[in-house]
Amino acid sequence: MRETLKDRRLAWMTGGVVIGLAIALYWPAEPAYAIAVDRAERFAMCAVPTQAGTSEALFVLDFVTGRLVGAAYNSQSGSFTEFYLRELAGDFGVQAGTDAEYIIVPARTEFRAIAGAGRQGSPASGGIYVGELNSGKVNLYGFMYQSAPRPGPIQEISPVGTFKFRESFGN
Repeated sequence: MRETLKDRRLAWMTGGVVIGLAIALYWPAEPAYAIAVDRAERFAMCAVPTQAGTSEALFVLDFVTGRLVGAAYNSQSGSFTEFYLRELAGDFGVQAGTDAEYIIVPARTEFRAIAGAGRQGSPASGGIYVGELNSGKVNLYGFMYQSAPRPGPIQEISPVGTFKFRESFGN
C-alpha cells in the first residue's frame, strides 16, 4: 500500500513538472523594458531607445535655459557619436526671465518619418515627452539616429505632436 501511494505522489509530481515546463515553454514572453528618468532642482535626464541592437540616447533638459541636449553612445567606436539640440522656450511660449516648470519622460514609439531637411539616418524607436506647467502643454519630440563610427553634426530634435492638458476634452 505504501509503495502505491508513493508511486502516485511521484507520478503527480512528475506530471506537474512536465505540465509546468510545457506552459513556460509555450507561453508568450513579455520583454521587460527599463526606461530611466532622474531629475535634480535645475535639470533632468532621461534615456531613450534609439534602434534595436544599439545603445540608448541620453537627453538632458536644463530648466534654467530651456535647452534639451542629447547624445547617443556608439558601442563600436566607444564614444558618443550623435548629438542633439532643441531650444524649448519658444515651443512653450516661455518669455525670457520667466520661470518655466518643465518635466521630461521618455517615449517608446515608432515614427514613420520626422519632418526636417538635411536629416541623416532613420527615425529612432523612442521619443521624448516634455511638459511645461505654465503653458499647460505637452510636446512629443523625435530624433534621427545613425549608427556611425565617427561624430556627426549636431541634429535638431523635432517636434512631432502636442496637446494642451488644461483644455477640456468633453463633448
